[in-house]
Amino acid sequence: MSFPTPETAADPTLLDWVALLSDHSLVDGGAAVAFRSMSTQSVQVTGASPERIHAASAATLSRGVLFDGVLYNREQLERECGTGQPRLRDASLLLRAWQVWGSDWLGHLKGIFALLAWDGSTGTLTAVRDPLGAYTLFYAHTTSGLVLSTSMDALVGRSDVSQTLNRAALADHLSHRWPDPNETFFAAVRRVPAGHRFDVGPSRHTLTRYWDPTPPGKPVEWIKEDELGQFDQLLETAVARCYRQGKTGVFLSGGLDSISVAAAAADGTRREGLPPPLALSLGFPTPETNEQNTQQGVAAALGLDQKLLSFDDAVAPQGLVKSALEIVRSWPAPLLNTWMPAYARLAEIGKRQGVSAILTGSGGDEWLSVSPYLSADLLRHGDVAGWVQFVSSWKRSFRVTWPEVVRGAAFTFGMRPLASRALESVFDGHWTRLRVRRLMNKTPDWVAPNPALRRELRDRAERGLMPLRPPCGFYLQEIRSGIEHPLMSLELEETFELGRRLGVRLLHPYWDADLVDMLYRTPPPLLSRGGRSKGLVRDKMARRFPGLGFERQKKMGAAQFYRTVIQREAGPAWKLLGVAHALGDLGVVEPVATARAFAAIIEKSDRTSTYRLWDIVCLETWARAHA
Repeated sequence: MSFPTPETAADPTLLDWVALLSDHSLVDGGAAVAFRSMSTQSVQVTGASPERIHAASAATLSRGVLFDGVLYNREQLERECGTGQPRLRDASLLLRAWQVWGSDWLGHLKGIFALLAWDGSTGTLTAVRDPLGAYTLFYAHTTSGLVLSTSMDALVGRSDVSQTLNRAALADHLSHRWPDPNETFFAAVRRVPAGHRFDVGPSRHTLTRYWDPTPPGKPVEWIKEDELGQFDQLLETAVARCYRQGKTGVFLSGGLDSISVAAAAADGTRREGLPPPLALSLGFPTPETNEQNTQQGVAAALGLDQKLLSFDDAVAPQGLVKSALEIVRSWPAPLLNTWMPAYARLAEIGKRQGVSAILTGSGGDEWLSVSPYLSADLLRHGDVAGWVQFVSSWKRSFRVTWPEVVRGAAFTFGMRPLASRALESVFDGHWTRLRVRRLMNKTPDWVAPNPALRRELRDRAERGLMPLRPPCGFYLQEIRSGIEHPLMSLELEETFELGRRLGVRLLHPYWDADLVDMLYRTPPPLLSRGGRSKGLVRDKMARRFPGLGFERQKKMGAAQFYRTVIQREAGPAWKLLGVAHALGDLGVVEPVATARAFAAIIEKSDRTSTYRLWDIVCLETWARAHA
């Protein structure tokens, strides 16, 4: 498989629009907006050819909207806005919503999107990214003004946007720290975070969260047990919003997340008279990763056609690492998901069968499971019974030993954060400095050899420290990372870019805003009802598929298989690279020390550091392609 580049993508113009907000328009706020012609005196929107840009636009004399995405509640908006005109273009409908609801209009939108709204009366451009970040949105400041796009390639491909790499972000990535949620690996390009609006006016720029399941300073409106019935309806709605976008496939593993999505999709398409989804499954080769019996059993029970691709065939002939590095060379960021070549091949098979939208189980781990940091809150409040129940559920749900569970619950996610909280109360600034020092001690010696860059990393580490006195407790602070952590943005941006290049939408029902709003506020005991994780779907799937063992299924991990593959394949890839000269030239690593560290990990088969082998070859390959 030759992986598509931005130039060879299935539709190179798809979402590759660029909006330029000229500096003069911020001063001369009276400029009219004519989005219909895709250009204005104030906001210029360009692409390969305007008629092929998939973003829709609309304007009045003083306002304009550019919308790129999918509106889930079109019919509701048409009724409530009283348009009197059937099937207005999305942008025209949103312009009407803005006129009807004024500054509150964003709260009425449901969908996945990036949008720009120009208010000529105030000279303000508002850039908005959907609540969970299914769509991407980036911006850069230039000598001409501000440029925005859903495509990072489109931005850095401009002559007025610097292609300088973000040294600190690369060094922190090698240290597994991501302290700035808005930065990218290009120094000049930043992201609009999920669920935020970015207002650019004549005198100031502001970034504000417009969607929040639990707004800071307000009490959490916890879901009650008698309200749990809404989960099934919300999941059905989230899945329907996806399969209505075209002929559907489902990435079907043997886990509860993707199986619950597949079941809802099969039921919904049958009910609505739509073609059933195509099951797309990847078969892993080792006993601890092989789920083929479950995958085939579920597909058969649902009456779905299935394409089952073995992992070895999916990454043939180059293997996983070389295939992934081929993607890295043309990717706008270093690759997080090393498995991408295999799933890209699977998506290609689906596309050849006419599939245009593929549903995944992504988000299930984040929103159906209970964060282990619940342990700290239970211990702090002396809830011994609750803690024992939590530990027992952990043991029944994962492939871990009792010593591992107790150590994790009692120390790592229990007493350690509580002790750190107490020490901060006593030692304050000294304890903060010690926390930063401990973080910096985890930075490999071969990373950031330059003292100035080391100091910058230290400052970034301090800014990224998690509060030790979260107002709502450690549990809610941890699950908030599901909507705010940079890794969540990077993961969703990867799947968006993959879909764009393959010409297939990759859609995630468990990242649906209405569903997340409910699951975010569901108390941990209800999430783990029945004494095991993912209780909201486990019992239902066990009844739906008797004999497949879902009532006692423990999460299957591929960590050992991954380490084996990386240990085997990273060495030859490193040999081809020779030395980390690109990262060395940037001052991100010391090349000789990096080579020694790489060799030591290979020689010792150090299972705790295997991930660094991929980090090194990935970042060096990416830096060479983009420096």
